[in-house]
Amino acid sequence: MIYLDTSALVKRFVAEAGSDRVGRLIAEEASVATAKIAYPEIYSGLTRKRREEDLSRSDYKLACRQFEMDWEAYIRVDLHDEILNISRDLIQRYPLRGFDAVHLASAVYLGKALGERISFVAADKRLLEAAHQESLSTIDVIT
Repeated sequence: MIYLDTSALVKRFVAEAGSDRVGRLIAEEASVATAKIAYPEIYSGLTRKRREEDLSRSDYKLACRQFEMDWEAYIRVDLHDEILNISRDLIQRYPLRGFDAVHLASAVYLGKALGERISFVAADKRLLEAAHQESLSTIDVIT
């Protein structure tokens, strides 16, 4: 199973460095997971790209439609107390931003809950290093 944080997931909907790799990973994997917080994060990223004119109006609408269609197929991890506690502990161990810690905590939790090996996919070196330290296999979509 692969877990995509928002830095990787957005590349599914916007052509940028790493987009091809994300597309291949999603096509190759039967199960793709992310945290529910990715929903507003993706819309925030897409809307910012539209506002800054990095996306045309039609590309923005297409990206939003594609995201909505794909969203239902993902395993979506809820933000509950155990994820919050894991996030807190991760922030105390690593120099992570809040939502990055939630993504990593979600992947750690999911792997334990399912008893399955999770590949953590991101485009953020600091986050990937923390995931590696937490014994997750990691995939940097930029390299």
